[in-house]
Amino acid sequence: MSQALSIHAGPGRIGLTLRGWLIEPVASLHGPTPRRQARLLAALILCQMLLFISLAAGYLLGVPGYSLPAAHKSGFLVWLGLYVLSRLGRTRLAVALLLPIYPLMAIMTVARGAALDVSGTLAYLIPSFVFASVFLSPVGTAIYGLGAALLALLLPLIAPARVPDLTTVLGPVGAGVIAVALTIIAMLNRDRIERDHQADLKRAYDSTLEGWARALEIRDRATEGHSRRVTTLATRLARRCGLRGEDLEAVYRGALLHDIGKLALPDTILSKDTQLTEAEEQIMHSHPRIAQDLLSNIAFLRPSLVIPACHHERWDGSGYPYGLRGEEIPLTARIFAVVDAWDALLSDRPYRKAWSREQAVRHLKSQSGIQFDPQIVKRFLDVIS
Repeated sequence: MSQALSIHAGPGRIGLTLRGWLIEPVASLHGPTPRRQARLLAALILCQMLLFISLAAGYLLGVPGYSLPAAHKSGFLVWLGLYVLSRLGRTRLAVALLLPIYPLMAIMTVARGAALDVSGTLAYLIPSFVFASVFLSPVGTAIYGLGAALLALLLPLIAPARVPDLTTVLGPVGAGVIAVALTIIAMLNRDRIERDHQADLKRAYDSTLEGWARALEIRDRATEGHSRRVTTLATRLARRCGLRGEDLEAVYRGALLHDIGKLALPDTILSKDTQLTEAEEQIMHSHPRIAQDLLSNIAFLRPSLVIPACHHERWDGSGYPYGLRGEEIPLTARIFAVVDAWDALLSDRPYRKAWSREQAVRHLKSQSGIQFDPQIVKRFLDVIS
């Protein structure tokens, strides 16, 4: 017996070990969502198997001469196979095989001679509605659930002797439709709650990022207000370039944090009121790599990382820190590079006065195809006009 399951192991450790042994999918399955779905499917199937085993054991031990029907043995083997698929991470295949089983079991029960009744039919169908609501969309759940319930209308054709009148069929159908409707309502409300929760989390994260950006501006007074201005303008330009949804959010967060690597630079360089020496320039040029080191372990910020890491790359390949050229530079970094240069040119610096808009426009045009992506410069000039 392993140490994790020995008498000395704590209950929490035992629970984690048992969970890993019983429902954790293979390590080759990557991504939190696929792994979560595989775990959930394995847990649901395992519960059904344990229920079947408990009932079968009760009958075998308590009813003299009782033997397990061949159909039940075959069903248990099917469950076992689906459980193995879930552990292997083949969630879609397992669900595709699993969902048709329930309505077929209801139909086969009637065809074998059992009576059709509401409780018996729902005993088969409701678990399938639960599976469908977890692994299908609301529309998919509606199609499956209503289709499964309406299969009861085929019973007079399959076993007419077992279905004496229409009322017997409509009872399970009506109950099934109600169960599907309630399931879909619960799904839609669950999705709404989840979206609201995600929105609250995003607002909290963004407030934290804004605090980081503000902390850097307090330390580097020469760039006060810079992060707020470039974030607003970069988002406008990104939208003009066709970015939407999560890509636009990545631009917003990346722009807020574009200079976060400067937090690790000495004050003597950040606050210097003259041109930097060559050695100081080299230290300054390290801030994109520092930003990457700071942020790369934060999964939430990985889509935004390209702006802090690559906004000093140049179209002609002479930028830093990686010397990327042309479209090797990520689009969001190319977008931000133009905005960052524009705001810097229009702002006072300790070593120079702010440029006029006309001077800044001429500079962007002169550097189009050299420092900046020509198409981005063109769209940016449309935005500011």
